[in-house]
Amino acid sequence: MKKIIRIVPFFLFLLTLDRFFFLPGRMDATWEYEKGTNLGDPITFDNIEIINNFEITVRKTGESNSCYLLGCYFGNLYLLDSQTLKYTKYVELEESTFLN
Repeated sequence: MKKIIRIVPFFLFLLTLDRFFFLPGRMDATWEYEKGTNLGDPITFDNIEIINNFEITVRKTGESNSCYLLGCYFGNLYLLDSQTLKYTKYVELEESTFLN
């Protein structure tokens, strides 16, 4: 039980550190829609405006969609639509696939 009490705060610290320092760097890619609410396909990091570390705006062809950023892990971008509260998943688009 004491190990769990020590591990949980350390794990939360690592997640917070990752969220504020490393997450924006991992988002710098082209993202292809996989499932959930479609915000435009594909979206790039240039289309994403980070309002604060938890809320983003995706601008695509004159439209603006507000979402909550859930995470960006293992080549997947997870978003939560702020109006419908539906989960959206985008997959990192490989550059060679995008150019062909």
